[in-house]
Amino acid sequence: MKPLNLLIVAIQKEYLTLLEDSLGYAGYKFSIRQVASKQSAIEAFYESKYDLLISNCLLPDGKITDLANVLGSQLPCLVMTEGHCPVTAERVLAVTETTYYINCSNKLGWIPALENTLAKWKNNARKKIAQHNQNHESLYRKVLSRFEEELSENALSNAFTLLLEVMDLSRIYLYTKNVKANGEAHDLSLEVEVTAPGVPTKYAAKNVKLPGFNRWNALFEAGQAVMEPSGHMTNAEAQWFSQQDAQSMLLVPIRGTNGWSGFIGLEDALNNREWTSAEIALIESVAALIQSQSTLSGKTSKNSKFLTSLA
Repeated sequence: MKPLNLLIVAIQKEYLTLLEDSLGYAGYKFSIRQVASKQSAIEAFYESKYDLLISNCLLPDGKITDLANVLGSQLPCLVMTEGHCPVTAERVLAVTETTYYINCSNKLGWIPALENTLAKWKNNARKKIAQHNQNHESLYRKVLSRFEEELSENALSNAFTLLLEVMDLSRIYLYTKNVKANGEAHDLSLEVEVTAPGVPTKYAAKNVKLPGFNRWNALFEAGQAVMEPSGHMTNAEAQWFSQQDAQSMLLVPIRGTNGWSGFIGLEDALNNREWTSAEIALIESVAALIQSQSTLSGKTSKNSKFLTSLA
């Protein structure tokens, strides 16, 4: 069982001991961060990740509803009331507005409330994620259709600007691969680069080699995307990446007649971003459109020079 990381707010020491005893008695492994106020709870939330918030219904700096409104959409919450059992006069920590409580003689009484809260939260989170993914897939289908229109009108820069805005990127670009006559050595040529406002263009050089190219080449040949930073970077690659202004990169190959012929690069300069499967699928579809268009490019096309090089 995964240990629970709990954020405990304004629970007095004697009741906190009762809470800890009951969790241990129920077989839970856990760690606790205890804070004394609503403001401290909000600060703690943004400093670390928690599985559950357990708060006193009475807070020294505001209503519990204020705290629930701020954190309730991002973290499951249990509100507790400190008091005494009316029958035995034992100290009791009760789940507010329920019949679930903890005392020395009934340590497991509140565990269903804990488990129901976590299960309900996970179920709601799954539904939200599914809806979020569905919304993004619908949006990305529309974006892909618009991208195809722009590409057919020979406006790749406009198409890339659309992706930049929709995906909230810092930088997007396209490189083509240059192969020497002997077919061995190759370098890369920048064809298009679009950046967000305030983000400088970075890849001004026309012909470059990038660290990690051999590893990237193997992935590109297999039709796989490259995501950096990753646990597969060599020391030299990690050192190179640390010198970039990008926090995250996604690189997707474009297929040619002889292996990969170029790649689309996406960068986020602000966030260490986890690229979603929907985002990767979108850029793979974009790469396929560019590859398809390259086989149809003509001399009159504004994009024909580099599209032909992708064929």
